[in-house]
Amino acid sequence: MKIVVGIIGLLIFNFHVSRAINAFEWVDYKAKKFNRIDLQTKTFEVKKFDGSWEKQFEVKFNQVNLADIPNSCIPLSFERNKRIIFSIPGTGQVYEFDKSNKVLQRLDQTFFRGYNFFALQYVKNDTLYSLGGEGFWRSNNVLSFFDFKYKEWEQIKTFGEAPEGLLSLHAAINPSQTKVIAIEAFHQGEYQVPHLGYYELDLSSRIWEKKGNVDLVALKKLGQSSANFILRNNLMFFNDLQIGLFVDPEENQIYKYIGPKKQFFLMESVLFERGNQIFSKRHDKNSTGDHYKIDSMSVDELRKNSQLVGRFYSKDPMFSNIEYLSIALGLLLFISVWFNYRFSLKKNKMPKYDAINNLPAGGKEFIDLFKLNGGDYLVSTDEISILLGCEKKAFDTQRQYRAQFINAMNQYFEDNYQIEEAVYRKADEDDKRFVKYGLKKRVFLFV
Repeated sequence: MKIVVGIIGLLIFNFHVSRAINAFEWVDYKAKKFNRIDLQTKTFEVKKFDGSWEKQFEVKFNQVNLADIPNSCIPLSFERNKRIIFSIPGTGQVYEFDKSNKVLQRLDQTFFRGYNFFALQYVKNDTLYSLGGEGFWRSNNVLSFFDFKYKEWEQIKTFGEAPEGLLSLHAAINPSQTKVIAIEAFHQGEYQVPHLGYYELDLSSRIWEKKGNVDLVALKKLGQSSANFILRNNLMFFNDLQIGLFVDPEENQIYKYIGPKKQFFLMESVLFERGNQIFSKRHDKNSTGDHYKIDSMSVDELRKNSQLVGRFYSKDPMFSNIEYLSIALGLLLFISVWFNYRFSLKKNKMPKYDAINNLPAGGKEFIDLFKLNGGDYLVSTDEISILLGCEKKAFDTQRQYRAQFINAMNQYFEDNYQIEEAVYRKADEDDKRFVKYGLKKRVFLFV
């Protein structure tokens, strides 16, 4: 099927990118229209079929400062609770557009993060998540979510064998939103590696599993220049579309399309899915204006007209399952004995005055508050600011001082006494908007 794009084009064209700071653009799939908020004129506009934008109404800006938005940015858009969420990777900025009230509001109260450019972001169960990203000359595997109550990004701990880093260019969440699949980013300082690890993250248990290694040399021999891919209908399509290579990760197999639709996989093509259909959208070079051609084929048709090329990833086990189990049990026993031995030494040999003297700056005074008021006492943010001597500084500066202090305290007790989250956060019972901090009672065994 080849048609000039019209209503179908609007329906399947997934446009998330705004142009610099001029506008936030997105697609209303129910209304089958392109929408945007013009940041300069503060108006909500709808794109007409002739390509022009028609003004609908003025938008009220709430806590939106255009100077905070980078000059060159790629906002991502998501629908949440009948509102549109805009997230700007690399900044931590989150905006919400309430069309019914005609208000664009900035939600976050975060500082510039800078480590999560090209992060994989998605909405699951009305929660905005961010995974991985790049910044400060390295990539990471950090999983975080935006807390709509406290207006901050919070980190979530993951488990298992995780990649050192991942980017949205070669990571995706599957259609059922049960797992993330990812090819790891290049290792720090290495750009000519022969292979990269292939990983899966179970979003329920938050456990990473390394499935194997992707042979980059073999991919290059097939004409594939990188490990970048997009996920459509649980199939991974590499970015060099003209080759027609795609992967079934469940079967661990690479296929090449050899069917009659020669123009389906072109360099300029953009692939989309609806149900069991894969769509290929490309600009109609024989027409003027904003016209596109659409091809489609079912997944069954795609598979029928493709040939098997080889394996996607490989595993080279060094030991049998029984040997792995024996080694694991032996290591667990050794680690358990060593851990208990080290813990008993620290508990018996480290004098209490050493613990006090080696606490982070302000730590002794912080603990004295609990000794004076009792172990169930909760310290307010104002008390911490006074304790740190930063109460007269700007509000945002105080927050940075408090955050650094709490992180240092938690790191100290985790490193020295294996107490995780020794300083914990708890909402104020009188006013849930405010937060207070407590200290785990186990701390008092050592100080």
